[in-house]
Amino acid sequence: MKKSLSPISVLAMILLLVSLNTRAQTTEDEWDMGDWSEEEEASPLFAGFVDISVGNRFTSDPAIDGAKTLRDIRLQVQWEKLLSESSLTVTSDLYYDGVLDQVKLNVREFAWQGRLDSIAQWGKNFDLKLGQQVLTWGTGDYLFLNDLFPKDYQSFFAGRNDDYLKAPSLSAKLSGFFDWGNMDFVITPEFAADNYINGDYFSFFSASFGTNIAPGFDVKSPYLPESPEYALRYYKSIGSSEIAIYGYDGFHKSPSSLTSEGQAYFSKLNVYGASVVSPAFAGLIKAEFAYYASKDDSQGSEPLIPNDQSRYLVGYEQEVIKDLTASIQWYLEHTHDYSELKLNSLTPEYDPNRSRIVVTQQFIYRLMQQTLTINAFNFYSTSDHDGFLKLRADYSPVDQWQVAAGINLFYGDDNHTFYNQFEDASNLYASFKYFY
Repeated sequence: MKKSLSPISVLAMILLLVSLNTRAQTTEDEWDMGDWSEEEEASPLFAGFVDISVGNRFTSDPAIDGAKTLRDIRLQVQWEKLLSESSLTVTSDLYYDGVLDQVKLNVREFAWQGRLDSIAQWGKNFDLKLGQQVLTWGTGDYLFLNDLFPKDYQSFFAGRNDDYLKAPSLSAKLSGFFDWGNMDFVITPEFAADNYINGDYFSFFSASFGTNIAPGFDVKSPYLPESPEYALRYYKSIGSSEIAIYGYDGFHKSPSSLTSEGQAYFSKLNVYGASVVSPAFAGLIKAEFAYYASKDDSQGSEPLIPNDQSRYLVGYEQEVIKDLTASIQWYLEHTHDYSELKLNSLTPEYDPNRSRIVVTQQFIYRLMQQTLTINAFNFYSTSDHDGFLKLRADYSPVDQWQVAAGINLFYGDDNHTFYNQFEDASNLYASFKYFY
């Protein structure tokens, strides 16, 4: 639905829904004045929040007309129904996107979840979740190795809440719990891509043109994958440590491959990995590995398809003083068959390094009786000499409302590197959120 409602209309709808919910709660309270009101506390028809967010880029982007990076008027509605042996959960966002001048509906969750012991005796060890849901696993902070579930990088770069970095997918998740360990098996019947940077909000570097390009593009049939995605995790606690093994059969989550005609598409991908998280010293240490097997280019000789990669992550976090937590991560992407990549490359001057290294640092400081949280997170690539600084402050003196402000700053030496290609996307944002 595009341009059918004005932002004033959306805001009016949001205020009406909130007022109706408040009125419904008040009415229920009036009916609960009898003796039985103490036995069961009245609950709201629904819960959620209203959010108003704005953001602007620091400098102009030659590829995009306008300074706006964020203009949201958003209503989130949450509803849960507890059944005898299961539950039904709905979380949905209705919002006006002022950057694209569109009204959108984003169903983040519409899922049934329950144990299977009501079906058969063997089902007592299994839990099933069906429907639209947000899925995640792995150990990294903002760095994803074995987590191949969809991400929303346009929201992440614009300054929306971190919850929106994880995008939903229509999936079935079967979980099993046993003495020898636990397992999760996820089937996504229709491929769920990342909400990747496509030129709608932020321009991106094109090796073919040697500069940043926009406006936005979407991969459409017949270049969209038709096969399902499969993801598997086995995990177990051993003492105070947790180990995990992962597998994935699907596609690259962003259209990083090109046909001979220059059409972007999602090439086939298998991923195998493992992780461990364990207490160490006065904090927590974590390590993760993933091998990315490019099924459409196993020899690395196809210049328009990503090569196989090995990815490594080591991290450590600790509360250094009261209310101040610090963490550091070291991340490596090692490209296989690199000589084949260089031999067949169409744009060798823009090829990635054989090994791309990223070091992250994070500080989270909670002040004023933890009503104010300051979060500084910095990505810096020692191989590409570029980086990305996320600085955010959240203030919530009461439960009913919260204000936030932040900066997304991209920097570096070359315009084609991973982070610095978004230098013109650097922005300042602020938001107000009211919970009902």
